[in-house]
Amino acid sequence: MQGESAVRFESVGFSYEAFDDEEVPTPVFSDLDLELPYGMVSFVGQNATGKSTALLLASGRLRPDSGVVTLLGRDTSELDDEEERNSLASFVYQNMEFETEFPVVDLFAHVFENGFHEQKDAAIVEELIAVLELSDALGSRLQDLSKGEMQRSILAFSLLYGSGAVMMDEPIFALEDYQKQRALEYLKDFSHRTATPVYFSLHELDLSRLYSDHVVMFYRDERNPWIGPVDEVLTRGLIEDAFEYPAAMLHQRESLYRKHLLKST
Repeated sequence: MQGESAVRFESVGFSYEAFDDEEVPTPVFSDLDLELPYGMVSFVGQNATGKSTALLLASGRLRPDSGVVTLLGRDTSELDDEEERNSLASFVYQNMEFETEFPVVDLFAHVFENGFHEQKDAAIVEELIAVLELSDALGSRLQDLSKGEMQRSILAFSLLYGSGAVMMDEPIFALEDYQKQRALEYLKDFSHRTATPVYFSLHELDLSRLYSDHVVMFYRDERNPWIGPVDEVLTRGLIEDAFEYPAAMLHQRESLYRKHLLKST
């Protein structure tokens, strides 16, 4: 897959519906051109710069107002069948919550057995349980899990599903630091081993630097996002330009945002 693009945005425009007090909706993107490679790709930038929207467009959960989004060779505007769309991309939303009467272990088996893996190797189920430390959660219902256990279970679901691509919006903010590192290390290995592109947004630049192959930097103005290898994008100058904030102080700012996310759950 070296050199290929898994997702293409061509002259994409997108706006959410206007609020009652707005005459015209504010566009999130007006002429977005972007190619997303295979591998582990993180989306970084300030809040309200379009990271989540780009992930939703890339996965076919949203459709562009203009232009074309291509996902693994398919025009997302043609993905009317939900199962076909899910086979191309699984999506982990921020703050996902579920209620079910079935225990986690049964849900893992159901998702894996009914997923889209071309070759089903049941070893991945046990592998994910071990890596994500879910042994103690297997007998519980999802609504009875802690926030961290819920996020780790949803990460497992996203890989057990066997979609062609995996897209995640702030998927690990409730995890302990060592759990974040274990999860991202496994995701990167999984992405490389299976040629599955993994796209994710994070507010922790250190983790993006450690576990990404490429980084997409989003801006507040109308510039197209800047994409490139980690070492070319996560430089002090480009970070300060995008975040409009001293790089040395960003770690404290990221910590405050993660605390906000946890309080809002």
